[in-house]
Amino acid sequence: MKMKAAEQAAKATDGAASANGSEATIHPEATIDQVRNLLFGGAQRSLETNLAGLREEMQATIKQIQADFAKELATLQAHVLELERETEQKRLASQRDIGAAISDLGATISGLGSGRAGK
Repeated sequence: MKMKAAEQAAKATDGAASANGSEATIHPEATIDQVRNLLFGGAQRSLETNLAGLREEMQATIKQIQADFAKELATLQAHVLELERETEQKRLASQRDIGAAISDLGATISGLGSGRAGK
């Protein structure tokens, strides 16, 4: 008996739809979209809101990481420049020391040569 009542309700609905210009049969996608929106619209809006929040949070984090990276890079570049300066100073000092050692060696050799010449 319940089956017959459901079938009659379906036929009555079909008949009413036919009498109204068959709106349900002309745009079934629109009806499905409306039902989908009623069932899942709140969840979809909630997900979109959460995704927007996550997107903003990710963008803020990326900006912070970029700022931190730029700061670390500047520190590293300053350190490299300092090492370069120190290395250049050490090279020049070594060059002076080698020059002084060569002069001392030349003076010693000259002293040895003049000592023989005097004998």
